[in-house]
Amino acid sequence: MENVFVPIDARTDPRYLYVKNNPLYKDFFEGFFDYQTDLSFKAGKVSKSSGKAQSYRNHLMKIIVFYKEVYGSYPTSLESEKTAAGIEAFFKMNDFVKLNRKKKNFYSATINGYLDYLDQLKVVNADEIKENPSERYKIKLLKKPTRKKPVQTSILQYPRNPHEMLAAKHRSMQHQCDFEYTIDFADNIIPLCPNCHRRIHFAIKQDRNRMLEKFYFERIDDIKVHGIDISIDELESYYV
Repeated sequence: MENVFVPIDARTDPRYLYVKNNPLYKDFFEGFFDYQTDLSFKAGKVSKSSGKAQSYRNHLMKIIVFYKEVYGSYPTSLESEKTAAGIEAFFKMNDFVKLNRKKKNFYSATINGYLDYLDQLKVVNADEIKENPSERYKIKLLKKPTRKKPVQTSILQYPRNPHEMLAAKHRSMQHQCDFEYTIDFADNIIPLCPNCHRRIHFAIKQDRNRMLEKFYFERIDDIKVHGIDISIDELESYYV
């Protein structure tokens, strides 16, 4: 099979321009862009004017071109399970893996972002969509603190916003493009109470690094089994 995973010129390639201007995909791409913008903004890594969300959207358009070249036709829906499965299969294709490495793993990061966005769409309130079809691709992340109302069962519980839970997982995966192998595995997940979570992100450097070093040396041997090799200095740099 001819290698279809080659660089695409976004300015002149007619296939890319077809995907970009296709009204069938327009609302999906806009929603995907807005969601990636909100994720980056909430993570505190970039401003609203950052080009990161735009890069994700542009790479997704190129991935749709790859889809057509691999499977013979453009997808009729970007949110169908068939389309998602076809795109996710790229991870197992050697030519895609080579291009992805050459492009600093940005294609794989885009696909992970795309799959995360599909997960978000699945939890959108169906009644709300019925009343406002134009909101189909809009993911509403919390923009300000919201008081939680407890749910009374045999144990007092507080409901969690499903969008925020999925967004938190994706934010924690934003550094995936720095690694060849996935960082989404149990040994790399540490449950923290609210106080410790704030501490590891907002405490003074010395206090924060003390926590990171404890977690690092407790887990590094298990993490290396998954193909992830990171130094303590590199880990600490992600929390600056």
